[in-house]
Amino acid sequence: MIITITGLPGSGKTTVAKELARHLHIKCYALGNLFRKIAKQKRTSVLDLTKRGELMQYMDNLTINIAKNHKNAIIDSRMGAYLIKNADARIYLHASLKKRISRMAKRDKKSYQTTLKETLSRERQELRHYKERYGTTYQNKRLYNIILNTENLIIEETTKKLINKINKLK
Repeated sequence: MIITITGLPGSGKTTVAKELARHLHIKCYALGNLFRKIAKQKRTSVLDLTKRGELMQYMDNLTINIAKNHKNAIIDSRMGAYLIKNADARIYLHASLKKRISRMAKRDKKSYQTTLKETLSRERQELRHYKERYGTTYQNKRLYNIILNTENLIIEETTKKLINKINKLK
């Protein structure tokens, strides 16, 4: 079973992907974590890498290859649902800007204002890149067969709801 998870930064994609993988006993590929790790290795920010368009093609190709080479996987990737059209479940998570920024500021140990500024800039860059490259963005709800608002859900609730929805797709 191939599952893609997408959503705006801070919507809970990576946390949910890891928890789903644990419950479903399949491997999780959190490409956002890889992108942040590469940025750290290059001694630059995710925002700078996004602005320069660095690694975007690499990340897209990696997403496609993971799906090709694995029978079962959860892929946390911005354009996963677009790139892997035959994924069994194509999940989109969302939450309010305020909630997402609060989550990321806490995770990254940065101020709310700094996180807000960086996130809005990053989102604009990513959306522009995907619109130019693919003619669509990851916010296109038609790409998904499961959409869930994580605003007021704890991880256990989110995971349970998603497992129920995934089981209904079978």
